[in-house]
Amino acid sequence: MKSSQPLVFTLARIENLMQQVSFDPAEMKGRIITNTSQVEKDSLEDTLAVFYDTIQSGLAVSPMIKLVEEKDRVKIKTACSLTICGVLLKQGIPVRPKGGGLIEVVKREPARFTDMVMYWATTIDPIDVLTAQGLTDIMGMMQTGDGRVLGNLHEAPMLARDRIEEVLDLLASAEFTGVMELGEPNMNVLGVSVERDHVGIALVGGTNLVAAARECGIEVEHESISDLTEVMEMKHIETMI
Repeated sequence: MKSSQPLVFTLARIENLMQQVSFDPAEMKGRIITNTSQVEKDSLEDTLAVFYDTIQSGLAVSPMIKLVEEKDRVKIKTACSLTICGVLLKQGIPVRPKGGGLIEVVKREPARFTDMVMYWATTIDPIDVLTAQGLTDIMGMMQTGDGRVLGNLHEAPMLARDRIEEVLDLLASAEFTGVMELGEPNMNVLGVSVERDHVGIALVGGTNLVAAARECGIEVEHESISDLTEVMEMKHIETMI
């Protein structure tokens, strides 16, 4: 009888990948955490068009993607928001992933988390669970300003807040964005409490790209937080559409 594999909780997998992030936004080189989507080759053009619109709406982490062609399908590597946490960690900021969930957006402003699954409590990525449930309304947010998007929450010591802002600015200069809210010390972030003497960081989920494509009727297989990709192997999506 074969021994069963031990359960690996999402938090452990995330922390292992965060430690391996080597991305330098100033040099635009190094490894980032990526999500992997798969579509039929016939659907690639439509998929990239939806991805582009979603990125332009500020609902993704980066416009950098990598295509890997297979027999009749194409893998699309896109940036995972946990890359931002990996870069913060590399800069000496002990950021701690908390959970992933749905964020209600009203008039293009994030209002609150309506659902959240804690990373330490699940072996399945919360964002994948919520995407599969069809609970998002990415297209509604893009078209009317109201909707439900995927996001995640992280915590860091409050004394690091100024340094966090500096690193986030550096990332933004490399088009790595997606910060929905950087909280104040000891204050809730989008309705979720933060540990004492910490600040919360709410980020958009990189999987919003896939959720938007599915809302448009495109069949996409997806795995969040799948692996690491060298950013120099990726290209700006504008060069591919």
